[in-house]
Amino acid sequence: MPKTVVILGAGLAGVPLAHYLASRTDAQIPDLRVVLVSPNSHFYWNLASVRFALPSDKHAMTEDKYLISLADKFAKYPKDKFEFVSGAATQLHPDRNVVTIALNDGGNEIEIAYHTLVVATGSSYAGGMPWKGVGTTEATRAAIAQLRTQIQNAKSIVVAGAGATGVEFAGELGAAYAKKGAKKVTIVSTDPLPLESRLQDKVRATAKKELEKLKVEVLTNARVVSSNGKEIEIEQKGSGKKTLTADLLIPTYGAKPNTSFAPASMLSPSSPGRLRQGPDLRVPGHSNIFVVGDAGDLQPLQAVYAEQQARHLMEQFASYFATDGKTVAPYKVDDKVMFGVTIGPDRGTGQMGNFQPPSLLIWWFKGKYIGTNYSADWAAGIRSSNGAFPK
Repeated sequence: MPKTVVILGAGLAGVPLAHYLASRTDAQIPDLRVVLVSPNSHFYWNLASVRFALPSDKHAMTEDKYLISLADKFAKYPKDKFEFVSGAATQLHPDRNVVTIALNDGGNEIEIAYHTLVVATGSSYAGGMPWKGVGTTEATRAAIAQLRTQIQNAKSIVVAGAGATGVEFAGELGAAYAKKGAKKVTIVSTDPLPLESRLQDKVRATAKKELEKLKVEVLTNARVVSSNGKEIEIEQKGSGKKTLTADLLIPTYGAKPNTSFAPASMLSPSSPGRLRQGPDLRVPGHSNIFVVGDAGDLQPLQAVYAEQQARHLMEQFASYFATDGKTVAPYKVDDKVMFGVTIGPDRGTGQMGNFQPPSLLIWWFKGKYIGTNYSADWAAGIRSSNGAFPK
């Protein structure tokens, strides 16, 4: 009887985990079978979406750098050892070790039995914004095309949300348009400074300063209340409500975990929509269900943590199977802040522990390519920005 490992999600965590199991662990466990389930046919390098979402004449990124065929990357594995299922989970039945999948072929559903389940479904943005995948690859392509057209036609743009995505996107718009006087760009931040409050104020102040250098107007202590056509109502602390006039409002907030298929008993009481993760990345009370990345509640929704958790799990599979699930080393949560944002194509800021790296360092490690120089290797399970995946 084969030991079937079902991996839900073909993103930053799910894809390298599937490669690891299909190409390495199989040598140790001959009866292993891997099933990767995802609605997207291509690996989506969403980390660069803040740049390639602009009209194509404003960047040099070709589609093959951010949409990479999964069929091509997994073609080398025998069909009896690896299977890709094009669809999305709709219901998890942990009592039966079965997950229900709605196939992309028009609504048909199937049930897949598993020995071990890995939930790596990530998160998505409200309104179909392409900061994360939008369901199928076709839907993601359409969302990118629509946003590009809207940006092209707009003379004034308001970016709602000043987290990492908002700051990076406003920076790209500023460099491409606002700095040259071609379009007016405004970013709205709910806090006194852009970026997350867990970052040092000097890092957040640098982000504000860099955006302003690009002629991006930064509205702080404000939030978008409503929009009607070109009229955008905001509420600003100390100033009350006022109306902005802009051709385009682009939200960059509201990332939600893709976990609607999971039983309520598995949900975190403190992080809405996210699944509970024990110290070993397993759902408490379910010894054969692992959770990695944005779907789990251990760490913030950030790519670096999804990668760290995936790497840890790779190194546990051999002992997990050898001991029938009894031995899985705990994952060590590193509370040290590791954060970097690009602000336009050649500037940036960040924080490494208590150190604020210079802009040039952020540009070199992130801003120059935003990962598109290794995105294909990530999709192939070879390496990430932090080097080769475990062997």
